Amino acid sequence: MGFMALPELGQDKGYLSETVFTSIFLSFLLWSFHPFVYHSKRFYTVLLWRRVLAFLVASQFLRIITFYSTQLPGPNYHCREGSKLATLPPPKNVREVLLINFPRGVLFGCGDLIFSSHMIFTLVFVRTYHKYGSKRLIKLFAWLMAIIQSLLIIASRKHYTVDVVVAWYTVNLVVFFVDKNLPEMLDRTSGLALLPVSAK
Repeated sequence: MGFMALPELGQDKGYLSETVFTSIFLSFLLWSFHPFVYHSKRFYTVLLWRRVLAFLVASQFLRIITFYSTQLPGPNYHCREGSKLATLPPPKNVREVLLINFPRGVLFGCGDLIFSSHMIFTLVFVRTYHKYGSKRLIKLFAWLMAIIQSLLIIASRKHYTVDVVVAWYTVNLVVFFVDKNLPEMLDRTSGLALLPVSAK
């Protein structure tokens, strides 16, 4: 459905989705370490990354399950009929089946679809900033970037529409359940010490 609604970007503009993803990734990385630079420390970076990594691990675990249980022909240019990279030699052993053409498959894989790893990272970062960030305008901009990222992934034919849609609801469910089970971070503005301080 997304392929019909969105015009194809073409191979020469396929970098656009990667550029948006890289900007989201680097922005989040810089923001998460800002307590080391600025004095307004609303959270502990280590605890923030503990949450982020819990979200990412749970989401990637689900992605691995779907990755091994679904096989669709990839929509990307190198996966289309006639491309030398579209066909793989039959696997010779179980190791080749499990590694799925590693390392060539990392860049030119054609079965890495449901659901989008780019969207996992994007949504985890945007949701985390939405919860712990302080600037309302940046929160709105981050959600807008996530939507643009979704559309660019589909328009560049890196994923099918279903891969992006499944990522949107799966990541949100993962964050919801992990948030319920992982204790909340302490608020640093209250001035409470994490460790007891001795007066001796």
